Amino acid sequence: MDTFIHSRAAAEQYLELTNGITPALIFNPKTITNAWKQLQSVLPGVTLYYAVKSNPYESILKELNTEGARFDVASAPEIEALLTLGVSVDRVIHTHPIKTTNDLQLSYDLGVRTFVVDNADELWKLVPFRRDVKIMLRLAFVAPDAPIDLSRKFGAQPVDAMELLSVAKHMGLEVDGLCFHVGSQAASATTHALALSRCFSITKEAKQKSIADITRIDMGGGFPANYVNRPIDFNKFCAPINEVIKSCPAGIQLMAEPGRSISAPSMSLVSRVIGRSKRQDNVMWYYLDDGVYGAQSGRIYDHIDYPMHIFTDMTETAPAVFAGPTCDSIDYLGTQSEVPLLSIGDIVVIKEIGAYSVATACSFNGIRPPMIIDLDENQELTRMLA
Repeated sequence: MDTFIHSRAAAEQYLELTNGITPALIFNPKTITNAWKQLQSVLPGVTLYYAVKSNPYESILKELNTEGARFDVASAPEIEALLTLGVSVDRVIHTHPIKTTNDLQLSYDLGVRTFVVDNADELWKLVPFRRDVKIMLRLAFVAPDAPIDLSRKFGAQPVDAMELLSVAKHMGLEVDGLCFHVGSQAASATTHALALSRCFSITKEAKQKSIADITRIDMGGGFPANYVNRPIDFNKFCAPINEVIKSCPAGIQLMAEPGRSISAPSMSLVSRVIGRSKRQDNVMWYYLDDGVYGAQSGRIYDHIDYPMHIFTDMTETAPAVFAGPTCDSIDYLGTQSEVPLLSIGDIVVIKEIGAYSVATACSFNGIRPPMIIDLDENQELTRMLA
């Protein structure tokens, strides 16, 4: 975990925005539009669908709707949230490979017509809707440099693609797309490129054998967020993808589902030291008013060590452990080899915490998740650099 130390006075810009209330998430709408436009610019010709699951906060959805974005959902309630904001249903695809029959029916009734499958049982679920739905077959490709592997739980093996496409054809189902997700927070797009190339080959083979007419390929997410306080060069990251795109068969629509890379930079967490104690390891423990049951679930689920910005006037340092406010021992935020000796009331700000924080926060122990404060277009926070 990287730690950056600032004067106590520098925290006032955050406390003014929260009226001194912590914990609080500060949402900056500019980061959403900037991130969206940046990814569009480095993936020309690729249609982007925002992964709603990464952060369904209404203000994020509104900003992206204004940009004319398309949306990737995993459930009927996510569709309903978009429709409430005026999003046209033809800009929504349902990409959860395993669906309950109830969610499938509700999603269909709401107007969604693109669904994802990765096995024969899911194909059977779609047979009643075969007259007007289109299906994308999800394939499994594993990125060795992605800390979160999504291909163990979802995705058919590429060697089984032709058989599943053939089964779908015999059921009277139209499979017009292939998709994959190499894993979250990939260090490079090497696997994206390899998977995309393999999908091109499957597309050609399916057409030659008259099994399926693939007209779209979705390369999923996996685009990284900046958790190391160094800007990400998306031109460099996407270079392998763009190289493979040069060999894309004619008539193929290319798609992607960015989530984390769009939502992560949109929020900063403002928290406060609420307790401290030296434990049996002779190390000082500092307790914050937010933890893994609040905005910081990514420490457990996504293996993320968020960089911490500490605001204090103390200069003496010592090893420390940080923990959240609940009575659960799993509410642990990490260790530091040397940090200033903190006082109760000192401020800790965590950047890049927009992804999956709001989406998974709960009220364990009756402790409510952080409130969210939207910056308006005239407000700007100073970026804290190392």
